[in-house]
Amino acid sequence: MNAAPTFSGHSFRPQLLERRARLQAAGDSVSTAYLNELIAEIDAALERIDHGTYGICESCHDTIEAERLACNPLIRFCLDHLSQAEMRAHQQDLDLATEIQLKLLPPRDIALPRWDTQYRYQPVGAVGGDYCELMVLCGGDSLFFAVGDVSGKGVAASLLMTHLSAIFRSLLSLDLPLAELVSRANRLFCESTAPSQYATLVCGRTTPAGVELCNAGHSTPLLVRRDCIEPLDSNGLPLGLFCGAQYTVRCLSLEDGESLVLYSDGITDAQNPAGEDYREERLIASLRQHCEQTADALADAVLRDVADFRQARPPVDDMTLLVVRRRA
Repeated sequence: MNAAPTFSGHSFRPQLLERRARLQAAGDSVSTAYLNELIAEIDAALERIDHGTYGICESCHDTIEAERLACNPLIRFCLDHLSQAEMRAHQQDLDLATEIQLKLLPPRDIALPRWDTQYRYQPVGAVGGDYCELMVLCGGDSLFFAVGDVSGKGVAASLLMTHLSAIFRSLLSLDLPLAELVSRANRLFCESTAPSQYATLVCGRTTPAGVELCNAGHSTPLLVRRDCIEPLDSNGLPLGLFCGAQYTVRCLSLEDGESLVLYSDGITDAQNPAGEDYREERLIASLRQHCEQTADALADAVLRDVADFRQARPPVDDMTLLVVRRRA
C-alpha cells in the first residue's frame, strides 16, 4: 500500500507519557539506577518534542525513518548513522521479522478435491505489509482465502500484517458467516490499532457452487471465466476506519476451469522507466493470454509480465497474487 502515515512529535507524547508512568509503577522490580536511566531516555524524547527536534537524526540532522519511529519512539539516529552494535542488532531484528513472516504465510499450493490454489508473495524489502491467507475449513470441505494490504511499509507494516493474521486465524475457529467474520475482524482491528492505521482486504470461502466473496476496500478481484474476465467492484470500507462498519457478501458461481484472481496494488501500481503504471487493464490482458494454463503457470506468467513491464525500474510496493481455481 503506497500511502504511509506521517508522524509528528506531538502524536508520540501520550505514548511516551504512558511509558513513563508504567516505568514508575514498576519501579520496585528494577534497580534505581536502571529505572532512572530509562526515565531519562523518555524525558529526553519529550524534550525533543518540545524543542521541535523530535524525529531528527542527531548526527546528520535528517529525518529518521518513520516506520522505525513507529516501532520505537525513543530512537535518535537514522539508519545511516547507527553504531556497529546498533546496526548488528537492527539486522538481527530484520532477520527475525523475515523468518516470522515467512512462517505465517500458508503453503503455496493448497488443494481440495474441487479446488486448486497458487499464490506469489514478493515483499519490496525484507518484510512486507501484504496479507495472504489460505486455510482449509470444515474438515477439508471448504477453503478460506484472503489477500490484504495494511497501511505503511516495512517493519511497521509487517507488524500490522501479523496482527491482522492473528485476528483472522482466531476468528476462523468460530465458524462464523463470512460477513460476520469480517465485521468482527474489523472491530478487533479498529480497537487495537492507531487511528491512522487501516487495512484493505478481500476474502472468501469456496462453496459447492463457487465462492462467497467479501471486499473491504481492496483492489478489484477478477473472475476469469472461459469467455471473459469480469472485474468485481469493492462493496465495503477498509478495516480499521470505523469500528461499527458492516460488510456484505457476494455469491459467485464458478464453472470447472474458471478462476478467481486476487492481488495487491503493488502489481497494478508497478511502474516502467517512463513512469507509467501497469494498471488493471494490462493485468486483465495477461490473465486472458494465459488463462488456459495451470494456476501455478498462470501466477508465474503474470509476475513475469509485471517484471518485463518494469524493466530495470525497482519495485516500490509489495506484490501479492492469489489464484483460486475450480478444477476441471
